[in-house]
Amino acid sequence: MAVIELRGIQRRYELGDVTVRAIRELDLSVEEGEFVAVMGPSGSGKSTLMNILGCLDKPTAGSYLLGGVETATAKPDDFAAIRNEKIGFVFQGFNLLSRTSALENVELPMFYSVNARRKDQRARAIQALEDVGLGARLHHLPSQLSGGQQQRVAIARAMVNDPAFILADEPTGNLDTEMTLEIMALFQELNDRGKTVVMVTHEPEVAVYTKRVITMRDGSLISDEPVAERRRASEDLLSWKNEHALISHGRKAVS
Repeated sequence: MAVIELRGIQRRYELGDVTVRAIRELDLSVEEGEFVAVMGPSGSGKSTLMNILGCLDKPTAGSYLLGGVETATAKPDDFAAIRNEKIGFVFQGFNLLSRTSALENVELPMFYSVNARRKDQRARAIQALEDVGLGARLHHLPSQLSGGQQQRVAIARAMVNDPAFILADEPTGNLDTEMTLEIMALFQELNDRGKTVVMVTHEPEVAVYTKRVITMRDGSLISDEPVAERRRASEDLLSWKNEHALISHGRKAVS
């Protein structure tokens, strides 16, 4: 079943007398359970595509079916509901409320959900944090968490409404190698459980953890290929830790 179905999508912007064609007649289908990386140089149209996929922007022309629901012609209130109910957002900058606990940050999307029952919110938020390995950090503020832990909170927040898919925009852009591998291992684990993930990244070394890579240029999709030699982030993380443990041990021996 296709979670995302784009047909003939165009996005044009009028800048004075100039028409900018950010997206040109794009067709794209993403099936349930896929893990897709979106790549391309600056100005390729990938950010515009992500805004359309995330229902943050509407196409100028074409059809966007999200879980069988046409979004391109939705009314503003329906558009907001589709965005909150069907899409889980994960951003490069985490976008957590700084004076709010991890638990309260994860609860936030449910306050805007018409389907969420208030008495279930806390239990669902706790479960989401436990699912990302932060069951012992429920009441920590973002400032008390590492970058990787903050991104885990963001992923739990994205998952709490059980969306049709997760839309991740450069989710490892602010993280070091170890934390990047931790987050990609978590995305792979979620995908293994059946969750659909679409992720923008400019890093080929991150895209190898997905299942499929689409590449954009000048507003068009120029390639759409499966990942030939997909890597497991959990295995690479273990190798990284072992390597750095040996390096640390060698430094101590020398000193």
